[in-house]
Amino acid sequence: MIVRTAMALAGMALAPLAFALPASAAPAQASAKLSQCDDAYPVKLQRGWQITLPGVWEDYNFSCNLKLGDLPNRDPQNPFGNPAAAIKTLQRNLNFCYGSALRVDGKYGANTAAVVKRVQTLHKLKADGVYGPQTRSAMNWRQYNPGTNVWTKTCSSPI
Repeated sequence: MIVRTAMALAGMALAPLAFALPASAAPAQASAKLSQCDDAYPVKLQRGWQITLPGVWEDYNFSCNLKLGDLPNRDPQNPFGNPAAAIKTLQRNLNFCYGSALRVDGKYGANTAAVVKRVQTLHKLKADGVYGPQTRSAMNWRQYNPGTNVWTKTCSSPI
């Protein structure tokens, strides 16, 4: 189980929030080809908090990658879902947590790839510009509590 702690919310220290990805979300072996992330899903943390992650349509598998996005570059093995939602989720998170100024357009273009490379370098990962399981787990994410309608003011790595 992969567990990290959350950071402070509005200046108040929160107790650690544990988070474990479902078994299907464990990082895939390097030899296995990952599916394209083609939707975004909320993942529940503790005490009502959640993060939204790119995932595989109707599977809740978060071990997927984002590189090309929607048509004409869509994964022909998985023509379903909404890859633009997955890319927008990533772009919003990169803007808030990493201070990038990406246009949230749902297209995995050169600017999005460049910011992903910068994040990968920051977290000492291979900087290939492809969002995948290692990048997802290393990244900081903004958390949301739908019960109180509150967003965290900081980002943390709860994965």
